[in-house]
Amino acid sequence: MNPVRQLFLDAIPLDLFAINLPELRYLYIPNAHFRALHPDNMLVEGIRGAGKSLWWSALQDKAHRELIAAVLPRTQLSKVDCSAGFGTRKSLSYPSSMVLQQLQEQFNTFDIWYSIVAWNLLSSEIDMPDTWGKRIAWIQANLEHIESSLLRKDRELQAQDKIQLVLFDALDRAAQDWQALRNLLKGLLRLLLEFRAYRAIRLKAFIRPDMLEDKTVLAFPDSSKIIQNKVSLEWQRADLYSLLWHYLGNEPQQGKKFRDSCQKYFGQNWQEPRPDIWQAPDAMRADEALQRKIFHALAGEWMGRDARRGFPYTWLPNHLGDSYAKVSPRSFLAALRVAASDDLRKEQKYPLHYEAIKKGVQQASSIRVDELREDYPWVGELLNPLKGITLPCEFCLITEYWRIQDSLSKLTQTGEDARRLPARLDEGNEGVKQDLVELGIFQEKRDGRIDMPDVYRVGYGLGRRGGIKPVR
Repeated sequence: MNPVRQLFLDAIPLDLFAINLPELRYLYIPNAHFRALHPDNMLVEGIRGAGKSLWWSALQDKAHRELIAAVLPRTQLSKVDCSAGFGTRKSLSYPSSMVLQQLQEQFNTFDIWYSIVAWNLLSSEIDMPDTWGKRIAWIQANLEHIESSLLRKDRELQAQDKIQLVLFDALDRAAQDWQALRNLLKGLLRLLLEFRAYRAIRLKAFIRPDMLEDKTVLAFPDSSKIIQNKVSLEWQRADLYSLLWHYLGNEPQQGKKFRDSCQKYFGQNWQEPRPDIWQAPDAMRADEALQRKIFHALAGEWMGRDARRGFPYTWLPNHLGDSYAKVSPRSFLAALRVAASDDLRKEQKYPLHYEAIKKGVQQASSIRVDELREDYPWVGELLNPLKGITLPCEFCLITEYWRIQDSLSKLTQTGEDARRLPARLDEGNEGVKQDLVELGIFQEKRDGRIDMPDVYRVGYGLGRRGGIKPVR
């Protein structure tokens, strides 16, 4: 196999889904994520695959946190200690989703989250009961004592120039039905607002954007103070390619050859801020003209036989973005790994052939469809009947397919809880269309026709004249 393609396969993990916390050498820290990582920013939103669980895990690990602090010193993470208030892993620091469900039968959600934070901060100082139900009841019965202890803890941390950060993630897994999840979200957002008054105690919640769209979640005084200061985890095109360079340059066996090639052909000298951890120079991270030259040295200048088909550097992220142009770094890396595994063209001039890159987008689209199936199972019920349609098309054509398949009526008969159905299902076709637009799946063109970004269109089997072939 071509050694460059082998480098891609060795550097990019085969199972990008199983790794919440990469090896230290592979932790890429975009400058654009500075605000999301800063302790003062309590609410961070991001699409699936944007890095919410990555940062939740990395901030809890001392070595990873120290590396982030070294790369982004203004985050103040050098003086931060972290614990978890909820997340993907089982932990004694917070109750499981099953226990949370039981607790909601006895306590309001604000009190549940407050007790979890109090336990994280004070359990080493105050003897509390050994089960969550008894613990929450005890904290509520001794609320004045807990509040004074938190204030004292806050003053002690300030005197030591320390910050204590409690992290929340994977909240979509915190409840089994939408009403319970709505209550948990509302209680947590109220808690974020409450803890803004502390100086050295900070909370940070990582949340999907769609989870904040329900107005009832925000139905409490001063909720706007939290929402107006939320931070988005987004990946610009330059960050996506910087992530790729970081993986290639830090591969233990062949990474040196890639770094040396960057120096030899593009005059770019990598830095080694920590032993065996390499960082691309600023120009490779921010200069898109230079990034384009490097990527085109790997993939060629065109996505076909001439420039009419587009240019690989811009073509790839353009075809992986949703209708808001948001690209998941997981999709980006997955597409490139698939492209590198394609070894059918023995005489190709460049390591990555443009047809192989198209195959990579097809696979990335299938991955996004699988993710949607987990998060929004109703989307597949509406899009699967549309297979074979050529986009863009009039919305009336889509509604006719739905009518023939009785798609909307079937949704109401599934017995699913409200969280797993379109929010505007009771508004009929127009309401469901708006739900799909807000999720970044449908694009409504100026003339009213409906289009879809390739990252969803291809995986759901819809066509477009001259576009990437859909997955069959």
